[in-house]
Amino acid sequence: MFKNHQVTPEQEELRLKALYSYDILGEGLEHELDNLVKLAAQIANVPMAYISFVDKEHVFLKSAFGLNTEKRELPRNITVCEQAMYFDELFVVPDVEKDPYLSNNKIFSLGLGIRFYASAPLKDADGFALGCLSLLAKEPKQLNENQLEALATLAVQVVAQLALRRKNSQLVSQTKKFEEFIDIFKVSPEIHGILDRSGAILFINEAVTPMLGYSVDELIGESIWNYCYRDDINRIVNGIEQGLKSKNKHFNVDFRLVSKEGQVKWVSWGMVAKEGKWYCYGRDITEKKLVENELTKLSFVASKVNNGVVINDANNNVTWVNDAFEKITGFNLADVKGKPLGDLISGPKTDWAKIENARKLTQQKQSFTVDILAYRKDKQPIWLSIYNTVVLDKDGKVETEVEIIIDITEKKNAEEELNVLSLVASKTNTGVAITNKNGEITWVNAALEELVGYSLAELQGNMLGNVLSNIETDKELIAKARESAKNKQAYQIEVLAFKKDKTRVWLSVANTPIIDKDGNLERQVELIYDITQRKQVEREMIEAREQALQLSEAKEMFLSVMSHEIRTPLNAVIGMTHLLLENDPKDSQIDDLNILKFSGENLLNIINDILDFTKIETGNLQLEAVPFDLHSLCIDIINSLQVNANKRGNQLVLAYDSEIPSKLIGDKTRLYQIIVNLLGNAIKFTNDGLINLIVKLDKSNNDGSVVFFEIRDNGIGIPKDKLSYIFETFTQARSDISRKYGGTGLGLAITKKLLKLYQSEILVDSIEGEGTSFSFAIHFNKLQSSYIASEKMPLPEFFTGKRILVVDDNEVNILIARRFLSKWGLELDFAYNGEEAINKIVNHTYDLVFMDIRMPGIDGFDATKIIREIPGDYYQQIPIIALTASTLNDETTKFKESGMNGHILKPFNPEEIKKVLADFLSKKD
Repeated sequence: MFKNHQVTPEQEELRLKALYSYDILGEGLEHELDNLVKLAAQIANVPMAYISFVDKEHVFLKSAFGLNTEKRELPRNITVCEQAMYFDELFVVPDVEKDPYLSNNKIFSLGLGIRFYASAPLKDADGFALGCLSLLAKEPKQLNENQLEALATLAVQVVAQLALRRKNSQLVSQTKKFEEFIDIFKVSPEIHGILDRSGAILFINEAVTPMLGYSVDELIGESIWNYCYRDDINRIVNGIEQGLKSKNKHFNVDFRLVSKEGQVKWVSWGMVAKEGKWYCYGRDITEKKLVENELTKLSFVASKVNNGVVINDANNNVTWVNDAFEKITGFNLADVKGKPLGDLISGPKTDWAKIENARKLTQQKQSFTVDILAYRKDKQPIWLSIYNTVVLDKDGKVETEVEIIIDITEKKNAEEELNVLSLVASKTNTGVAITNKNGEITWVNAALEELVGYSLAELQGNMLGNVLSNIETDKELIAKARESAKNKQAYQIEVLAFKKDKTRVWLSVANTPIIDKDGNLERQVELIYDITQRKQVEREMIEAREQALQLSEAKEMFLSVMSHEIRTPLNAVIGMTHLLLENDPKDSQIDDLNILKFSGENLLNIINDILDFTKIETGNLQLEAVPFDLHSLCIDIINSLQVNANKRGNQLVLAYDSEIPSKLIGDKTRLYQIIVNLLGNAIKFTNDGLINLIVKLDKSNNDGSVVFFEIRDNGIGIPKDKLSYIFETFTQARSDISRKYGGTGLGLAITKKLLKLYQSEILVDSIEGEGTSFSFAIHFNKLQSSYIASEKMPLPEFFTGKRILVVDDNEVNILIARRFLSKWGLELDFAYNGEEAINKIVNHTYDLVFMDIRMPGIDGFDATKIIREIPGDYYQQIPIIALTASTLNDETTKFKESGMNGHILKPFNPEEIKKVLADFLSKKD
């Protein structure tokens, strides 16, 4: 049954490569196999026979018998051979009309009357299918076993003949080397023979007589080993045995025979093992061996030169390269032997037309020289100059090619640089100047002449810097540049110059030194640009930046002063409220005092919102990174807001994920501000409802944790068309909200900007009348396991007997400070300006100083600087804490620069003061 044989593209590529290696598709194999084809027709007793070879898309008919062979080329897809060649045995169809596959085949339905078809596959020693030996008849027919065996033998002989032909071609090219060194020798006729398994000669042709001197009759029945050179027998036998164990059937071996006259002859054999017999063919390669010996000597000479040497055979395939070739290209002999050199060294940018032209010249027996962009084995591009010499045999045919390979990459690179320079010099508007090694001009382009107003004649022989310099020119910069050029270093400078008409011009000069092959400075090339306009823009940008900085400083000063002026009276209001509430007020006064406290703190929150927003806008707000307990923070926030929530009939609920690490690192104050802003809004806009603070772990790794926050309420909601506006400054969802619910409209704007500092985005989802949800996620770093939290100290006992100096020009602030600090067992002293503070510190000993920063005369900053400049450890180490109403980053920097140890923000918070005192006074103990 006929079956289609499936092959992969890779297998087909290998098969075609094997087919092409025999060089049988062209005109070279027209009649060499005619006798074998005719013999096949006679054995099978059929009128027609032919040999076909299967190419990629066509089938070529060769050595046909009994056929009109005008059409030697058929489409592959209509032939039977394209499948039959893969069979392991003969494919015989006794009657074509009864075969379901062949009866419908195009080639058998052309009216030729073919009824019988048989084909023997032609496979080479490597198992690659080359084609078929095919038989045809116009009547049905059967073949007996003897006929089938004979046809199979003939198929082997065809392949052997092809292999012999290929081997002969190789031997011919290899035995003719360097006509000027050796004599051309004649190729002896080939020996064909059949041996039995033990090596006994069953058949041998008459070619043995001129080669070895024996007649055919003398050799028939004798063992081939009797005539073999004794030193070669073990090598040959072992090689054949190893091959047979590896299931090889086809051998190519070279060994020596001894002639009747005792002469030793080298013979190259092709041997095929089949059915207990050896089918052999051999040719005398004695001359070839002599040539190889001579080539070895020549190779030794070639291996000592620095240029690459390549020897090719008549088919343009490499047979030998020297060591210098490997150093130049990276390819060794094993990489290139038997292959065309051009195929190996070509790459994406190789001019393939040059390679094709060189091969045509070789075919025309012409030597050539060519420069070509090639590629090393590591794919690096390299320019090669190839000098090719064609060596002809005695018949005038190409026998050998000798190529000298020179690496000209550096030369080509230099040429390319000069070409680019020429193009730039002639086409660009950029000025170009070429100088000698001393920097004296030898040539300039038209663009430079136009730029500076001087002609080449005026500039030639002068240094450009000398011609264009003026008193305003930075001559020291020019001197340094010239020194760099002398040291063969490229440089680029920007310098003020003057044209011929004395006009000022800023020039950018890029200098490249040109070094000769000995490493000496040969000349210099300068590219010169007019950057006057750019310099003008830079100057204007600097001026604009200075103005912007001045405006920014004025803005910060204004905010600092306003913060101080507003917080100072507010400090008195809130501080006195705290004191009144702590001094057992009457029941009728408590509500009034709480209202006063609430109003004061509400006003403080509004001021803080404005100042925080300003700090974010000016980039002066930075997040802290301190350890804190997120769970405790959330509980504190919920507890602090419960009163306000209850007043509006709301339930305030915390849902906290227990998987969140107990300690995180972040800015607790800003996170508090974000959550309180959002919860405060939820409380403000919800009546008799439910408000949830949801905190859960989003993801966690070794670096930290991402925590998800959601504040959800079922309050009045936000209209969809207002969602895009609520984060704008001084904006609220409806115009009546500020009047009805209060607020500045800054809370959400500040919240969004604070979250951006956390690299987070706030999301809002709201339905008017149903409620609102705000959510965001923040990445916190994890606290190291080695961290140990500081323990709180019993403050009142710890403070007893410590001397504190309070410096403030505001009597209300003095009064409030006295009331707070005197309760904690501290000994107090007061100063009303910087000068008085300095005198008291010089004349008395204090444990800590609270220093107001804004006072008439010597302010807090200057007073601290003076104190720190006084010699002595006491003046260097006494803690000085700033009392300030400003939170601008600029003033925080001034605290450190003046020598202050910290600061407390007005209005005073008693707990913050306690903490500061504890931190610094504990160090003294």
